[in-house]
Amino acid sequence: MRHLLPLLCLAGCLTAEPDDTADTVDTSDPEGDPDTIPLAGACTLDRRWGGFKVEANVDYSAVDGAISNGVVPVAVLKEALAEGDCKLMKRENPFCDPTCGPTETCDFNGECLPFPENQDVGTVTIKGLSGPVAMEPAVPGNKYFYTDLANPAFEAGKLVQIKTEGGAYAPLTMHGVGVIPLSPGSTEWLVTEGTPVHLTWDVPPAAVRSEVYVSVNVDQHGLTPLTLQCNFADNGAAEIPASVMDALLSGGVTGYPSGKMQRRTVDHVVLGEGCADFMVDYSLIAKVSVSGHTPCSTPADCPDGQECNLALQTCE
Repeated sequence: MRHLLPLLCLAGCLTAEPDDTADTVDTSDPEGDPDTIPLAGACTLDRRWGGFKVEANVDYSAVDGAISNGVVPVAVLKEALAEGDCKLMKRENPFCDPTCGPTETCDFNGECLPFPENQDVGTVTIKGLSGPVAMEPAVPGNKYFYTDLANPAFEAGKLVQIKTEGGAYAPLTMHGVGVIPLSPGSTEWLVTEGTPVHLTWDVPPAAVRSEVYVSVNVDQHGLTPLTLQCNFADNGAAEIPASVMDALLSGGVTGYPSGKMQRRTVDHVVLGEGCADFMVDYSLIAKVSVSGHTPCSTPADCPDGQECNLALQTCE
């Protein structure tokens, strides 16, 4: 394989080589118009049972995904604040007494439920990428991975189609559109209290169907379960409002703040009471600096007069 597996997949994952699939996988282009085919967007968190993504970045492209039979309650983030295209999402921790067993999870009513399990959804095939993709679930865990792809794995503006056949659910079909590699004005974001964060990136063609998703985390080792998320129109410029960013900072700043920026398309299908989605994206990691905060991993990282709190990776 030409590319490294994602960290998830370092133990026990197998990927099909192109020579193994070229004679058995339908290599025709998917049917449909990428400019008009319906894209239903992402699942809501309270119904999301999983999904698949084709992700490209500066180093490699990969496919991965899984679909379970339920929602883990702690994964359902609650909206704490919203302004413009951005919102602050908070993780809430359910409490059960007595504690749930090893195969259970706690819900927000204080009751123990069976922990959702990834399902075997049969053979998963994807058309419209740089090469044919056919995946079977890796066991144990019923996760799907494929990494032997050119980078980026998709062509801008070209229709991508994913299908499942066999397994726990009726056949599923979802679509995406190849996005243009994202080129931001900067991947170093300075966050200052009371000041909005201005973002710029390359302007795509007028017919683009992608959006730009941004997330920011500043409390890597503290107790505040907050994440800032924004969904911007893909028009080359946007602003994270100061009010939302200030609320994120007020929860605490520890460790090395991080940000992520994605140009993406998203589709979903309904699975009974649940939902599964499919994302095609180009992703970049941003270096986030917070005014007045110095992260550290050794005492030498701190300025004179301050010491490194190694537990919080913060100079104090």
